[in-house]
Amino acid sequence: MGTMEIGTLKIKSDLVFAPIAGFSDVGFRHLCAGFGAGLTYTELVSAKGIVYNNKGTQELISTLDSPCAVQLFGHEPEFMYKAAKDERLGKFDVFDINAGCPVKKVFGNGDGSALMLNPSLLGEVVQAVKEGSKKPVTVKMRAGIEMGKPLAVECAVAAEKYGASAVTVHPRYRAQFYSGSADHTITREVKNAVKIPVIANGDIVDLDSLERVRKISGADGFMIGRGALGRPYIFAELERRSFEYDRHECILRHIEILRKYMPDKVVANVMKLQLCYYAKGESFAKAVRIAVGQAKSLEDIFGIVDEYMK
Repeated sequence: MGTMEIGTLKIKSDLVFAPIAGFSDVGFRHLCAGFGAGLTYTELVSAKGIVYNNKGTQELISTLDSPCAVQLFGHEPEFMYKAAKDERLGKFDVFDINAGCPVKKVFGNGDGSALMLNPSLLGEVVQAVKEGSKKPVTVKMRAGIEMGKPLAVECAVAAEKYGASAVTVHPRYRAQFYSGSADHTITREVKNAVKIPVIANGDIVDLDSLERVRKISGADGFMIGRGALGRPYIFAELERRSFEYDRHECILRHIEILRKYMPDKVVANVMKLQLCYYAKGESFAKAVRIAVGQAKSLEDIFGIVDEYMK
């Protein structure tokens, strides 16, 4: 695999771990970085949540590794500027703007993928975050909103014009959410339209799919999302590096890191989702899902780990 440059930042691998709500926590990011992810991203963080110091925001912006990107969502340049300027975010190496989230609540507020409907506003948001953060700014976007009506090229060109250092394209339409397949010919169109690096995201789960996406998209970098869940070692696998993976040890390390940054009750809730993926494909996966559904405390989580994950 190659290296990649995002503005002034040089990263050691062109494989990066995606911002995924509920999964891109400080502990799992650390595991992915340890297995070779060149850059990791926080899950989406509300710009207004930063500005108003909303409860729970601090846990989302905890970080242990560098380089790491913080992903902000919002559509008002003034709030995006204030959030980017917040000293608590000074530890991040990259500021990523979420222009891809399809969730109704986010979209309905004009945030996430709704930003793609107004490329000039997206450009203003890029400019605001760049001025506030003084760091490289990237944008993660979709193919577009409605099926068959691509907006990615127009939005990527606007992002570049206003100072973005890279764009990530997840070429599904907002209407698809996470169904169907990603159309990486759209990623190639974006690659052909801009001079900044383009990161391809969507449907990369193994070496074959990585090579297919690389060939179709011609992208500079590759973002692994759901393919990494429960499998932080995928980054070493995709780089054809030998590695040792002890699931039990990884899960305990994951929990240990989370406990440094959040209360045990929150750790238990975060790990419920994560454990289902750590068990995915195993004969005990169903038993873990049932046990997780009944778990009420971190002690219960440790019990599940010791019973099934050794």
